[in-house]
This record gives sequence, structure tokens and C-alpha cells, in this order.
Amino acid sequence: MLLLALWMPMTAQTMKKASPAQAKEMIAKVNATAASIRTIKCDFTQTKKMSFLNEKMVSKGTMNYTNAGQLRWEYQTPYRYIFVINNGKVTMKSASKTTTVNMASSRLFQSIARIMVSSVTGKSLSNSQDFTVQMYTAGTQWVAVMTPKSSEMKKMFKQVRLYFNPAHSMVSRVEMTEKNGDTTLIELTGVKTNTAIPASNFTIK
Repeated sequence: MLLLALWMPMTAQTMKKASPAQAKEMIAKVNATAASIRTIKCDFTQTKKMSFLNEKMVSKGTMNYTNAGQLRWEYQTPYRYIFVINNGKVTMKSASKTTTVNMASSRLFQSIARIMVSSVTGKSLSNSQDFTVQMYTAGTQWVAVMTPKSSEMKKMFKQVRLYFNPAHSMVSRVEMTEKNGDTTLIELTGVKTNTAIPASNFTIK
């Protein structure tokens, strides 16, 4: 649940709804790029705004992903927390304990895994099990506005927005609005694709 706190209020930048032809072209380019990606490595900055707090909570860390369905999301500051998806299991490690969940036995974690991978790669914009998708332009960016349709996602989110740089058709920013009104922004920087990632990155001891 900690990782799913990914949202900030929408910027003042005006969004313009894409035409059906534009949306089809955008999604096709995003899906083509996602299909060509074997691995992704990057840094991230997460800014969390909770409705009952005046201050924003800022966290930083690294992310590793492979198209074999492996994902490592590691918070490094101001605390250490690791979330790994590998071989059909989700493992979470904090300073005090490590917990592993079999995704096959949890529809919730299956949904979490799908939204996390989609948020990183932009996959499944055209055939999402969990969201309806509307494409927009915002300045030089493309924006996928995702509205929950599955019961699991409706329990957690009001809306998810994925921002894409058209130059490389990859996600550069994720904004999420939770059901309770809390918001989170995640910005991805230093993105490297199709570089070798050791298998050991997806195990937690």
C-alpha cells in the first residue's frame, strides 16, 4: 500500500482531449515502445500529499524492471523500503520485517502488479482490465487519464494519470489520486533501457 501513494494535484497546464485518431496513434506508439523494452533502470522522486497534513512527504529511490514481469522498487531516502515482484510473488522488506505474498492467491496484488508495470512502461492502455483510458495532450506531453473500472482499483483510486514524452513514448511522470483524496506524484529520471540487470536484484534476503 505504501507504494500506491503516488499522487499530487494536477498542474495548471491545460489539457486538450485527443481525437479518436490521435488517441489511437498515441496508444499505438506507446505500446510499440513498451514491446521493444527488455529492461528499464531509473531513479525516482515521490511526493506525497496527505489531506490531514500540511507538509508534503518526499521520498527518493531506484527502480529496476524486466519484461519477464520482474520489478524492484526501492526507497532509499528518507527511509529504506523494498518492493519486489518476481516469479509470481510480491516481497516487501522494511527495516523490521520481510513479507512475501503469492500473487495467485490475491486478486488485490495481481491488480497492484498490473498497475505498477503499466505505470512504468505504459502497457495496456488499450485493453486495461482495471481502467478506462482517455488520451490528452498537455503542452508537449501526452497524458493518459485512467479512471478505475475494476472493484479493486475503485477501492484505492479516483484517478491515475500517466505522462509521456512523445520523443520516446515512455512514461516520465505518474500522478495518482486516491479514493480518500490523498495525492502522489512520481517522477522518473535518468531512465536507461535495455541494459543488463543482475537477476539478484529481484531477490530479497
